[in-house]
Amino acid sequence: MTAQQILTTEDEPGSATHRSLSTSIDTTRDAVHEVLDAAEAFTRHKAIARMSSHLAAMSRTVYPHAAGQFGPAAQLREVCLRRGREVEWTMRGLECHMAGEMYAAGRPHTAVSSALGQRLDSYWPAERELVGWVEDQLSPGDRDKLAHAYWRALAHAPTRPHPRSPRSGPLRHAAFWWHGRWDRLLDGVDSRAGVGRDFALVIAQPCCAQPAPATAEDGPGDDGELG
Repeated sequence: MTAQQILTTEDEPGSATHRSLSTSIDTTRDAVHEVLDAAEAFTRHKAIARMSSHLAAMSRTVYPHAAGQFGPAAQLREVCLRRGREVEWTMRGLECHMAGEMYAAGRPHTAVSSALGQRLDSYWPAERELVGWVEDQLSPGDRDKLAHAYWRALAHAPTRPHPRSPRSGPLRHAAFWWHGRWDRLLDGVDSRAGVGRDFALVIAQPCCAQPAPATAEDGPGDDGELG
């Protein structure tokens, strides 16, 4: 079964909240790679949107658990943030290439896609280690809450790369909120169906046919962290 089939299969009611964080992230990673090397620009936009949403959701929900730590956890967080930023810059270059911008259009598509694949191969192992560390620090109940917070953030996350966006500190809340709404507006203008909210809501709420209505907690101050 492909990642997309897994993502679009209806689960039993409430089962989304029972997925572990690591399993949830593995599902998203598989969905990114499933469309990464497609020849069609429409499908490549899906890969960019899925990875952009994932990185933003991680910064909003998972990375803060390693903030203020010392030793390996702090080092892993810094590595993830740095390599995640490199992924975003590479995705930004791929977007410029597809848009035909002068400085990027001369590079062959295979070279641009290969560069993104290499960045992702560097990023995923560090993220997997950090997620494992975070899960080890939490109680079973808090692990479930964090996994749910990740899915919720994914449903509202930005769908385009924003390599200059803050990933730590108080401004990250406002950046997540603003970029998420602006990107979805652009997705509609550019007719990029299925690249952002459609995809995120299918995997965040597989038991539901319609998205849950936005609430006050979806505003810029809600970071999905555990109290």
